[in-house]
Amino acid sequence: MSENSQASVGQILRDAREAQGITLEDAAVRLRLMQRQVEAMETEDFESLGQPVFARGFVRNYARLLGLAPEALLARMEGAPAEPADVSHAEPPPQHAWLTSPWLILLLLGLLLVIAVPVALYLWLNSEVDESPANPAPVVQSRPVAEPAPAPAVKAPVVTPPVLPPSSVAPDAPAIEPAAPAEAGAPAAAETPVASSVVHLEFGAEAWTEIRDASGRMLHRQLNPAGSSVDIQGKPPFDVVVGNAAQARMTYNGRPIDLKPFIDVTVARFTLEE
Repeated sequence: MSENSQASVGQILRDAREAQGITLEDAAVRLRLMQRQVEAMETEDFESLGQPVFARGFVRNYARLLGLAPEALLARMEGAPAEPADVSHAEPPPQHAWLTSPWLILLLLGLLLVIAVPVALYLWLNSEVDESPANPAPVVQSRPVAEPAPAPAVKAPVVTPPVLPPSSVAPDAPAIEPAAPAEAGAPAAAETPVASSVVHLEFGAEAWTEIRDASGRMLHRQLNPAGSSVDIQGKPPFDVVVGNAAQARMTYNGRPIDLKPFIDVTVARFTLEE
């Protein structure tokens, strides 16, 4: 008892280990320490174990491993605090070396750039669109609807009605004897008025007609029923408008007039000269 009371902390630990047949290597493995740290406790090189609180924790765990009373050994250690801290050597968490791999870091940075660059570009483009002023709506000024201008009057070409050849040779006119000279002092005969021309129209279907004479006076203007006919007399030239002209027939001073060359859609417009 007296011999054990005089033994040092390191000697007590070493004797207990050897008595149980535990090698330094086995003790280090079971304590999860390095072998030099176990040797430092048996040689009482506590300064190499770091702070006193750590050294006392190592001794406490070593004593428990060997079945010794930790408090008695801690009391033998010089500079032991009044309430020694129970410092257990916790197993360091397994380090995942791949987390600190430079290749992994570069890969993560690359992915970050791939995601961040399009997002930043999208936000920048949207900000440009938002800052640009909205296109103002075009101002539509209402204007009064202009009345359509009257269509310019198109004068139909002046047509000289074709003279149809006589169906037969006219008989020789009888010789006219010269009139006896008028007696002196007799009043001169009145001049013979200019004979008017006659326009004759026959309608196979209902048709509208307008005819003006040389002075522009309206001679005839009406809607003619189908099967009717009309004769218009006046001083030529005549401005003629015949609706539904394809169903009408015309003679001018007894000579037939072909209306087909003057028809535009259904209306014939032309001028009859003398």
